[in-house]
Amino acid sequence: MSTDRRISSAGLSVTPPSGWEATIYQRPARPGEVTYPVVHAATVPLVAGRGDYGGGLVETLSAADVFVSFLEFGPDAATTPLFTQLRAVPGLTPDMYRPRQLQRTIVGQAGVQRFFTVGGRAFCLYSVIGAVANRVVLTARANQVIGSFHIGPGA
Repeated sequence: MSTDRRISSAGLSVTPPSGWEATIYQRPARPGEVTYPVVHAATVPLVAGRGDYGGGLVETLSAADVFVSFLEFGPDAATTPLFTQLRAVPGLTPDMYRPRQLQRTIVGQAGVQRFFTVGGRAFCLYSVIGAVANRVVLTARANQVIGSFHIGPGA
């Protein structure tokens, strides 16, 4: 039996550690809209209908849980100053997590958002931890997933 948990789609891959769920998806485009791949990984079940930034899921995080997402933006974003500051998948440190970095404030939680470009592809790394008080341990857990994320040529 294989123990390889790597999932791949659209030139992206990630290997969720044991106890994590992960998926790569792309929302269907509405007329005139272009959508790009999104990667979600969490230590809680990936509930259906969750938002790209984890809305509907991050509310379920306990003090021991982590959510990580990678959201791809279009090729035009890859050349903008916001995305060109970092040219590799960034690792996170505990002090990067801040309650004010959340899309919506949830008492006790903290988030972090980093923008980067790899191989002409622009991404936002967004992560939420269930308890800012546990940020050292939870950051290490987030970095397990982040370190397994690989970017190849787009589809």
